[in-house]
Amino acid sequence: MAEKSEMNEGYPAYTYDRRRIAVKSLDEWTDLRMAELLYHVRSPYLPRCLGRTSHERGDGTDHRAVRTRLDLDGHQECERLPLIECHPVPTTPSLVFEWVEGKTMREIDRQALSSTVAEQWFDDILDGLSWLSQRANKPIAHLDISPSNIVITNAGDALLIDFSDSRVLDGYARTPSTSRVFKEGYAAPEIFLGDLLPESDLYSLAMSIISVWRNEPAASMSQHSIRTTLKKFAPSFADRLRCSLSEDPVARRAALRHHMLMPIWVEDQPSRVRRDENEKSTEEGDVCPYSFSTCPFLEVAYILCSE
Repeated sequence: MAEKSEMNEGYPAYTYDRRRIAVKSLDEWTDLRMAELLYHVRSPYLPRCLGRTSHERGDGTDHRAVRTRLDLDGHQECERLPLIECHPVPTTPSLVFEWVEGKTMREIDRQALSSTVAEQWFDDILDGLSWLSQRANKPIAHLDISPSNIVITNAGDALLIDFSDSRVLDGYARTPSTSRVFKEGYAAPEIFLGDLLPESDLYSLAMSIISVWRNEPAASMSQHSIRTTLKKFAPSFADRLRCSLSEDPVARRAALRHHMLMPIWVEDQPSRVRRDENEKSTEEGDVCPYSFSTCPFLEVAYILCSE
């Protein structure tokens, strides 16, 4: 998927007291439990979900029979979120988010960017994701991090937006894990092999930082240009970015500072592709001769998925 520049969680609207809000259709969400998490968690690095719109469409059709599971256990429904009246009235049942003032990271003047500022943005995003994971008490992943989905607020904080493709990684998302949306150049290698992991966000975030520093889309960056750019950052931050770009998802965890709030990781070995119970495993001694960077099958899959 090509990179796009789209502020906030959805299209703009207003409450009846003239507050500007962002509205996004429920149908666009992979895992609606993430919206509930965004309602409960208060963080300067996350968009706040304010509630939901009426189940009555703008055409007057009553959709109260439409039920959407939002709670973490999958047993309760979105009716417990506050009802927000807005104008224009959405044509479908929707979620309401606060409107974020600022610019996307892609729109920030490169001359105003320093290694210190870039590292602060890096930590801001990781902090927001960790808070969501701790609130869910389960691993979560955004899975669509790119410069166009990070807003630099007027206060200078980095705020992650567009959680419609995010999910709680417990197998209960309403969209199967085989259904994936990604931005070319930013998605971690394991995404193409079927693994959805919290560590995948570390890879995407590091690629976003480097992309903005170079003022170049990630899809057009070579390994040489990435290595050259890493030398421009402070050594300690460059090491964290290198860890984030590791082929081994577990190795990426070293990018988090020891004093930071830690996310909850997937219990299974993240560096291995999980299989369905009815799928036959390879023989113990049958080792794949390729790595993520040299696998010809992965390269073909990347090209096909990018078209």
